[in-house]
Amino acid sequence: MLLSDVVTFAVEYRLFILDGRVTTGSRYARYGRLDPAPLPGDLHEQAVRSFAEALLLAHRDTLPSAVVVDVGLTQDPDTGTERWAAVEANMPWFAHTYAADPDRALDVVLRAAGPRAHVTPADRRFVRALERSAA
Repeated sequence: MLLSDVVTFAVEYRLFILDGRVTTGSRYARYGRLDPAPLPGDLHEQAVRSFAEALLLAHRDTLPSAVVVDVGLTQDPDTGTERWAAVEANMPWFAHTYAADPDRALDVVLRAAGPRAHVTPADRRFVRALERSAA
């Protein structure tokens, strides 16, 4: 179970991560409303990349090598104070690309959903055992 205070996200971004690095990403919302735009050239691009780099470094042992991470800039309605926060981690094959580069996003999806024989030793702990149905 995860717990959080109610927060207001001024802006939210989806980042496609491969081997601990952002390969592509995009803004997807402002104040909870859909507003996709490419990450390159975005007003917050450098801050998003810096926050993601620190987040990925801190959690390099808890995330698979191919993952989608959503991050956002929270805004306290009373004080106006802003800070970056992780929103959630997502399965790459299920994540909408919004305005991210589709070719780079596909690289992340293919790694995450590739053949079992190609799973790296570091990612094996994220693989679920196949359930066998009763016949």
